[in-house]
Amino acid sequence: MTATATARSKSRPSSSPRRKTHRRSGRGKKHRRSWRAKALAITAVVLVLILIGGSLWTIYFSTAFVTKRVNVVGTHHLTPTQVSFAVQIPLGVPLARQKLDEIAKRATTLSAVESATATRDWPHTITVTVVERRPVLALDQPDGYVVVDKFGVAYETQTTLPAHVVLGVVDPADTPLLHDVATVATAFPDKLRGKVGRITATSPDDIGLILDSGRKVTWGSAADSELKAQVVTALLKRKPKSSIDVSSPHNPAVR
Repeated sequence: MTATATARSKSRPSSSPRRKTHRRSGRGKKHRRSWRAKALAITAVVLVLILIGGSLWTIYFSTAFVTKRVNVVGTHHLTPTQVSFAVQIPLGVPLARQKLDEIAKRATTLSAVESATATRDWPHTITVTVVERRPVLALDQPDGYVVVDKFGVAYETQTTLPAHVVLGVVDPADTPLLHDVATVATAFPDKLRGKVGRITATSPDDIGLILDSGRKVTWGSAADSELKAQVVTALLKRKPKSSIDVSSPHNPAVR
């Protein structure tokens, strides 16, 4: 009984170390796998950073995407050369480093430009798109006709009266009044525009029309100009003798 017990006692220590060794081996494998995963993750991050850095350098600093051309769109009376000269886009500079907002602002320094935008057209072009002012009113001045857009901006002088533009008799230095008269001129439908000889204005509430037929139209202020234009167009069909008053468009008068 004692020998058998002793033998069993010896067998327990001999098997125990083997189990402990087996467990340590498993932990080692897991540890190595963990480090391999971390190394792969770090390598992937480094590669991504290298790719991003390389891409940024290529776009912002290399000669691969430098500005070589300026494309101007939207000109009618202006020339693309005039716009290109105004925007002063430096060639040879990477496209990504061009300041588009500043380019667009420089385009609007041209008095005939109402608004402008600048865009990048990869790989080598900056496109500048302009919206030119359109005249709705012209003021007869000693050196020519000062043309005015729908916002009341007097932006250039032309030698002849532009087609389909109404002649105005108003102080060109009175900016608020010029704006009101331009609002009136903008409201004219084509049928009425062709019959208006000139617009006169001495104050914001004293705007009037003189038609080619000699009839006079008391317009009043620039308020409700679209409605007033519709009323005048309708009343002209009645062929009034001398005048129309639409200063109160809901209660017009014909003489």
